[in-house]
Amino acid sequence: MLRILVLTLFAVSCVSAGKRTVAHLVPQQQAQATHQHVVIADHGGYEAAGAYDGHAAVAYDDGKGSSGAELTSLAHSSAVQAKNAVQNQHTQGSQAAYGVKSSLASAALGAAQTAQAALVGKQAIVQNLKRQAIEAQSRLQGEISQYHQLEAAAVAAQEAAQQAQGLVGSLTAALASAQGGAQKAEHAAAETANAAAAQHEMVNEAKQRVAGIIGQLQSALGDLQETEAAAYKAAEAAQIAQSNAAAAGLAVAAAGAKGAAHAAAAGGGDYYAHGHGHGHH
Repeated sequence: MLRILVLTLFAVSCVSAGKRTVAHLVPQQQAQATHQHVVIADHGGYEAAGAYDGHAAVAYDDGKGSSGAELTSLAHSSAVQAKNAVQNQHTQGSQAAYGVKSSLASAALGAAQTAQAALVGKQAIVQNLKRQAIEAQSRLQGEISQYHQLEAAAVAAQEAAQQAQGLVGSLTAALASAQGGAQKAEHAAAETANAAAAQHEMVNEAKQRVAGIIGQLQSALGDLQETEAAAYKAAEAAQIAQSNAAAAGLAVAAAGAKGAAHAAAAGGGDYYAHGHGHGHH
């Protein structure tokens, strides 16, 4: 169920980014999911091949195995890809800038979504480890309670044995029955002591389990902080990339309008010169 939940959250985040972005990213992920390559053609056009290192799903295995480290690594790599997309935007030519930066902005957005999915998976792992820690603490308290009960019973049995031994010395007439009672009490004390020792061993094992789970929880919390930082950086880089793409589009539009104005001005000057020459003749 948790795996399906993570997949669903990632799908919802992709849909919220817009149908156009999803349609652009999915074919790129199926074709090449490794690096972003941009080729500028000699005639001023461009081609965009490949895509970001996307992951459409985040595996979840209750905090065991290497899933936690993979999620953190995925978030880091997504942040790096988003940052690289922003840096690549600054190296493109003026005419191809809008198309290239739009493609890089889409790649950065996809990387940010991948980092967000990794963050969701890491949060699920941390929540599961917290639940396990609570359950282990509860079991530890139960084992400790049973140990105290058996320990008290052992003390009581030992006291009974001592009383029986004292009764042997003070009551010679009842020596036979007193010795029998003492033997029984000693046997009961030995059995109770053995049970208490076994219970003490179980308490130690429970403490070790709690310590192990708490260690995993602390490690997962550290990974969660790194994952949150990486996801934030990836989202920030994606926003910068989209702003750069929008600015590049405005620059291309302004350049086109300026070129059209120059062409119109040049055409008007030729017409005036031609008309003035006819009037002189």
